[in-house]
Amino acid sequence: MPSPQPALGSNVAAFEEGMNQLKTAAIIMIIAAILTGVGALASVTTFFAGLTTSPALAMARISAGIAVADMLGGVIVLVATFLCLIKAFDKLKEFNPGKFSTPATIVKIGFPAYGAMAIIAPIAVYATVTQLLSSGAPSFVTAQQVVGTLQTVNALAFIAKAVAMLGIGIGTYYIYEVTDEGLFLAAAILFLIAVFVSLLAPVAWILVIAGAGNAVNKVRASYAA
Repeated sequence: MPSPQPALGSNVAAFEEGMNQLKTAAIIMIIAAILTGVGALASVTTFFAGLTTSPALAMARISAGIAVADMLGGVIVLVATFLCLIKAFDKLKEFNPGKFSTPATIVKIGFPAYGAMAIIAPIAVYATVTQLLSSGAPSFVTAQQVVGTLQTVNALAFIAKAVAMLGIGIGTYYIYEVTDEGLFLAAAILFLIAVFVSLLAPVAWILVIAGAGNAVNKVRASYAA
């Protein structure tokens, strides 16, 4: 098992501040996931309630509801990214540049793109679904164009999410390497799997919150030794 090894020129204060910022970012990310999930669930409920009366209207409503929920989540992700997450990895990089320079760079690229796509993608999806529904009996060409747009949007959103999860996954793994705090190893694994299973990301953020205090204590102890 790896053991805490403080890097030359690093300092506990920078690590502690970085972890505090990371905890705050994790809390905000969890809130974003909850609000997005609740919004999507409410939209699905509305969809089934209106399905028997007007299937087209029900489809439009669920598209609009999910779009609004995802956009709200995207805005909150951007808030967490620029207020806390980027600052957290800047401090971790100050603590140990050799370990955290790469994840800090990936986080700065991935999470703004992830948040932005969470806003842009629902708008594009809603617009294309509305276009399809408003065309009455859509032609094959219209349907093909709509499907092509959705595939492009989904691909870009997936790439942005993959980069973001890769950055935070590498970052939390390096926190594990520095502190030997097992919760960060578990979080790193879950973040990487969350590229394909989004529901695991909130669980990973919870592990970050749970392990942050122990990580700080272990770094303090390594410097006191």
